[in-house]
Amino acid sequence: MAGEVALTAMVSQVLTAWQDLVARGEMSEQTFSRFGQLLHRFEAFATVRGAPLLTDLDAALAAQFVDAHGRTRHGHIAPASLSTRHLRRSVLRMCFTTARRLGLTGTDPTRDIDLPARTVGETRPLDEAETIELRLAAEFTDRPTRHAAAAALALAGGFSGEIGHITPADLDLTAARVWMHGSARTRPRWCPLDAWGIQVLAARTHHVRAAAALGQDVGRLRLAVSSRNGTDEQIQARVCVALRDLINRIGLGADPAVRPASVTAYAGWETFTRTGRIEAAAHHLGMASLDSAAALIGHDWQHTTAQDTAQNGDDRDA
Repeated sequence: MAGEVALTAMVSQVLTAWQDLVARGEMSEQTFSRFGQLLHRFEAFATVRGAPLLTDLDAALAAQFVDAHGRTRHGHIAPASLSTRHLRRSVLRMCFTTARRLGLTGTDPTRDIDLPARTVGETRPLDEAETIELRLAAEFTDRPTRHAAAAALALAGGFSGEIGHITPADLDLTAARVWMHGSARTRPRWCPLDAWGIQVLAARTHHVRAAAALGQDVGRLRLAVSSRNGTDEQIQARVCVALRDLINRIGLGADPAVRPASVTAYAGWETFTRTGRIEAAAHHLGMASLDSAAALIGHDWQHTTAQDTAQNGDDRDA
């Protein structure tokens, strides 16, 4: 029975399932290592508080872990940053979502944990755990799916106004990149593709070519939307529908700050946390305004440093 499952056993089975995501390119080795460390900390946190079984876990204990003070890189005990608290909650939610898929539990003690919004502007970027869930949701649609192609292009750094115009001719899979043509608000640029994006777009390209009528110009076939004619606004709307569908599937449809642009914003956020330079994020997203790029990825120029934004749970629970 699920109620008799030890927390240690659940964590072990969840991590095994996540290793499959790594093998499929849906989760990086670095993310797997970091998420695994966080789950083991939660396991230890719950065990020392007398909760060794899944039935012992409740919202109060999960909230204590999410809000727990941590040890900074400098060895000081301090309250967890908001980004760390959000990451803890997201990883725990992903853990319990996986546990439900495995039939280990039917509950999620993080469901009612409320945290302050992370947004600087009207839209917030997805975090790593949400991005992984988005990829997984895209994989469970009809394959090779337009949903997955739209997600791959957004996670590469493309906006909804650009994604619908991408064709096989815009892909350079050997160099792991895709050409974004730009829009009224963004500049043309190459955007990098991760392993999952390469796999998805290669499969979608093969499907599009196989389905093309004999003699049709393959280079004109769109990857993320249907081949029906339409205005730029109609094509963009189709992309937004696909991305919104995926957002709803991973349970974020009720969050007013999560929009199709949130998927694109993740690409900029990842570049910023990796480089520490808002200019690099803006270049990746094709945005001329550094202020606009900062707002999109949730970087507060006045109160947040690159190190704070990149912290993401590297502290150790006290």
